[in-house]
Amino acid sequence: MIHKSISIVLMIALVLACGQNTKNDRTFLPESVGAINALQVVAEDALWNGPVGDSIREWFAGATPGLPQSEPLFSISHLTPELFSDFARHSRLNLVIALADQDTSALKSNAYARPQLLALVQGTSQASLLSQLSRKKTSLIAQMKAFELKERQRRTRISPKTPEGLAEDFGVEIQMPSAYRTAAGTPKYHWFRKELADNGSTNILVYEAPTEMLPRDTEYPGKYIRHIRDAVGSKLLPVEDDSRFITDTTYVPEVAVENIAGRQVVVTRGIWTLNDAYMAGPFLNMAIRDTVKNRVLILEGFSYAPAMAKRDLQFELESILRTVKFIDHPTPKGE
Repeated sequence: MIHKSISIVLMIALVLACGQNTKNDRTFLPESVGAINALQVVAEDALWNGPVGDSIREWFAGATPGLPQSEPLFSISHLTPELFSDFARHSRLNLVIALADQDTSALKSNAYARPQLLALVQGTSQASLLSQLSRKKTSLIAQMKAFELKERQRRTRISPKTPEGLAEDFGVEIQMPSAYRTAAGTPKYHWFRKELADNGSTNILVYEAPTEMLPRDTEYPGKYIRHIRDAVGSKLLPVEDDSRFITDTTYVPEVAVENIAGRQVVVTRGIWTLNDAYMAGPFLNMAIRDTVKNRVLILEGFSYAPAMAKRDLQFELESILRTVKFIDHPTPKGE
C-alpha cells in the first residue's frame, strides 16, 4: 500500500512547498483540535508496527523529566494515511512519516487548521527514515514543545489574570488563568494556588534570594538551586507540624541554563517533598539572575496531585512562568 503513502506525502509536500494557504486564506482555516501534548502520527501500518514506529514511540513518548512517575513527552495516537482527511486533518500537532523516492523533511504551520504544526519526514527506506528521525528528533521535540507552550498560553489568555501586587513587590508580571487565587501576598513572597477537582492543587511561588547564593560561572548550578529552595523557599510556605517544603535528594534534577526576558535563568525540574511526611510532587524552578536589582528572583511552579497525572499540570505552570515580564516602574498599590 506504499502508493497511498506516496500520494498523501505529495499532497502535503505541495502544501509545504507552494503555500496552498495564503496569508489571507488562513484567516478562514478551521480551528484545530487536540489536547495539550497530544501528537498524531500519520504512517502506514507497516511502518508503525516496525522499527520506525518503535523508535517514534521511544523518542516522542519517552519519559517527561521532573516527574515522580513516568509519563510520556507526548500522548501519541496513530492514523494511517488514507484516514488522514477531513476532520483528522484538524489535529493541532502532527508527524507524518512515509516512504518515497527521496529523503526530505519539512515543517509547516497552519496547513489545514489553525493553530497547527505539521512535521513531514519521508525517506527512500526504513533505514533512511530512522536515520532522519534520529538526527532530527531533538529539534522536532523542542519545536513541538515550544508550539504547545504557545497554545497553552493562548488558552490562558481566554480568561487571564495578572496578579495584583506582584509588580510592586518584585518588579515583574506574569499571566495566569483566572482560576488561580492569591494564597499569600507579602513583600517577602507571593503564593498563588489553583484547587484541582481530584484532591490537589497547582501552585506558584515567587520570592528572592541573595545574588551570592547563585555564583555566575558555576559548573553545577543545580546544587545551588537546591540550597536556595531548602534555605529560603522552605521557610515561606505554611506546613503543618513544623514540616519543611524541601528538595527530594533521591531524585537527580534536570538543570538547564537559558536566557529569558534578557536575563540568565537556571531552569531546574525536580521533586519536592516534606522533611517528615509522606508527601511529594514535581517542581519547576526558574532562578533568574537579576543584575539590575542585585538579586536572584525565584519563580517556582509545583503540583500536589496524588491521584492525577502531572505532566500537563506542570506544563501549564511552565507556560505561566514563561510569561514573566519585568516592570521598570510599577504602579504603587492602591493606584
